[in-house]
Amino acid sequence: MMDGPIFIIGRQYSGNTMLTRCLGRNPEVYSVAAGEGTFFEHRSRLEAKPAHEQARAVISQVEGSGVEIPSEAYSKVRRHIYTDETAEESKPVEQMYARCMKWIAHQNGATRWAQKATSYIFYIDDIRECFPEARFLFLVRNPFDLAASMKRRGQWRGVPRMAYGWNKGVRLARRFSRQHPKSLSLIRYEDLVRTPRQEMKRICTFCDLSFDEACLRVPHVNRSESPYNQSSSQQGIQSSRVGYYEQTLTGSEISVVGTLIESELVKEFYNDTDVPSVSLASMTRAALLTMKGGLVASGEHLRALLQHPSHVLHRVWRRLLV
Repeated sequence: MMDGPIFIIGRQYSGNTMLTRCLGRNPEVYSVAAGEGTFFEHRSRLEAKPAHEQARAVISQVEGSGVEIPSEAYSKVRRHIYTDETAEESKPVEQMYARCMKWIAHQNGATRWAQKATSYIFYIDDIRECFPEARFLFLVRNPFDLAASMKRRGQWRGVPRMAYGWNKGVRLARRFSRQHPKSLSLIRYEDLVRTPRQEMKRICTFCDLSFDEACLRVPHVNRSESPYNQSSSQQGIQSSRVGYYEQTLTGSEISVVGTLIESELVKEFYNDTDVPSVSLASMTRAALLTMKGGLVASGEHLRALLQHPSHVLHRVWRRLLV
């Protein structure tokens, strides 16, 4: 049986939390859906720390990704990370990370773990070196519906950034899936919510997991019309948010999104979606929105750059050049 981790790496608001929770209903899997996996973004920073600080830093990074480690278990985790104390200076941080996550999974009665990690689309080669048996699930969602979700969350200015991430993320996922078809699977969000049993069976087969009906009984969380939340009394997988951009976005807003996304990619995955033709008016509106969103993003990046310069530069470099 395979024991590699499962990383859910679709773009934001594409159903990543839902799919991570679905996999966590399988008794073989411990899922981390509340946070974001970011270990590989910080890997070089962790490697630069003195050897005696690395274990504590790795555990802190794991906790920061949404994993709960009781304080009384720290010493046990450290002992598990180090097979013997003399090996501290020679153990790579990714090996510490792997041993830490496996220990947590075993403590929760599982043999594997699944984690939501949207940035990992830019780190697949690094991850495969550390975890050759890792499985990657990339959820693709109609970008017009993503824009509608952002509008309902009051994040319309972020649509250009979303469009750039969608274009690049889908291109990368498509490329990796062709290069490594046994490692990465592209899943349409719409297929998952319309035919959940069929899709979850296919996903479980791809991940070398047995299908469990409990995978379909997940809570509805973090909906666009409500504040961020990770709990709900409603369960099940619904398709009510498929195509809802037609009722949420105005005609001019749809044109802006159509200007920002790559129409060929949309047609490849959504050949029934009418992508409006680019006009001077839509280009002007898209340019203005991009400038407004860029000013906000620049401020955020500047603050982060002042606090963690090497990490931010590395993060931006990955997104621009990978």
